[in-house]
Amino acid sequence: MIESARIQAAIEILDQVSASLSKDGPSADVLIRKYFRTRRYAGSKDRRAVTNLVYQVIRDWGFLSEVTDGHIRKMIMLSLFSDKDMASEMDFAQIFTGQGHAPAVLSDEEQQFLSLKHVRLPHQRLNYPLWLESRLQERFPDDFDAELESLNGRAPFDLRVNLGKVTVDKMEAFLTSEAIEYHRGEWAETALILSGNPRIVEWEIYQDGLVEIQDEAAQLATQLSGIKPGQQVMDLCAGAGGKTLAAAAYMDNKGQIFAFDNNERRLKDLKPRAKRANARILQGRHVDTAGGKRQNILSEHTARMDRVILDVPCSGSGVWRRNPELKWRLTAESLEKYCRIQKNLITEGWGFVKPSGRMIYMTCSLFHDENEQQITDFLNAHDEAKLISYRSVYGGSRKDMDLKTLSSIPECLALSPKSHGTDGFFVAILEKKA
Repeated sequence: MIESARIQAAIEILDQVSASLSKDGPSADVLIRKYFRTRRYAGSKDRRAVTNLVYQVIRDWGFLSEVTDGHIRKMIMLSLFSDKDMASEMDFAQIFTGQGHAPAVLSDEEQQFLSLKHVRLPHQRLNYPLWLESRLQERFPDDFDAELESLNGRAPFDLRVNLGKVTVDKMEAFLTSEAIEYHRGEWAETALILSGNPRIVEWEIYQDGLVEIQDEAAQLATQLSGIKPGQQVMDLCAGAGGKTLAAAAYMDNKGQIFAFDNNERRLKDLKPRAKRANARILQGRHVDTAGGKRQNILSEHTARMDRVILDVPCSGSGVWRRNPELKWRLTAESLEKYCRIQKNLITEGWGFVKPSGRMIYMTCSLFHDENEQQITDFLNAHDEAKLISYRSVYGGSRKDMDLKTLSSIPECLALSPKSHGTDGFFVAILEKKA
């Protein structure tokens, strides 16, 4: 595909993304895959270039959609024109020719629009929905601009070393022998950060279950759970099982892990992943969102768990680097719904914790109402619950650096891309008094 055809492909996909955002339809990555499924002539470089163009617009969606009133062609033109590297080589008259697979010729109105100077307001410059400003300022009162700029950047490529099959030192030796650029994670003991965006799924170390793709924050959250061999562990919102497998690696195949999720499609990936990781103590099961069937399945685990991992559904504001369209999909109504779900899950999960056991509440959210407020409300309603400081569990980092929190509750850990180099993440450790 020539450059003009790539831009036209991006325009067509972005038209679909725009419609999907307004109707809360499929995500951009799903739409991109579907688009290229019927266009086999597009090579890997073409797909990569088009995908990069699409996400370049999505990352700047707030400003571009407001300035252009949602006009996709104008949005992509302004995005390309704003890219300093591309602007110097950009001749829109030669791209928008209307010939072959090229975009249609620019209208007079489009040419006039491109000649205008478009001034960004603060929320447009920092790329966040204006209605979330107070929540973001609450999390970042001291270094707001720098934190938001970092949240708009690109996420690193993080690997989790599977301690159930290999040591971190051996994985480092392998990467060094293969001349693969990497560095150790700052905080999690299992994290290795790779340079670039390699196709790790094709590597033997991935296929053999020696490593998994997982952000360092999620690895650290599992590490703080203090999971040991022989324990009874529940992952109540397991999803595809990333934290389930991370927990299993600490257990030396002794004890049991019960992985539950209300999304059967996500959970089906756990079984082959567990086999690859040699995790033989897992039991995964689909459970309904609510109702008698869910209660019947889960009731046998009441007050029996040493650890309950509770990675609840949330706004996803901490992973905007990886999935920028989440910020434009979120509404006040959906955020309120997440908070209700979280409140229900934290109460339900607590029922499975045995005396002296712990529940680890986690979100990939930056918002106070999904994090500190949920913990405060829960503690006020449960006298038997004790908040354990993450510092009492964390054993110090490889570089002997202080793991500071951004949370207004000192015992809870709140992370951010700017301050920690990880996804935005929140962890609270709750212990049930004996």
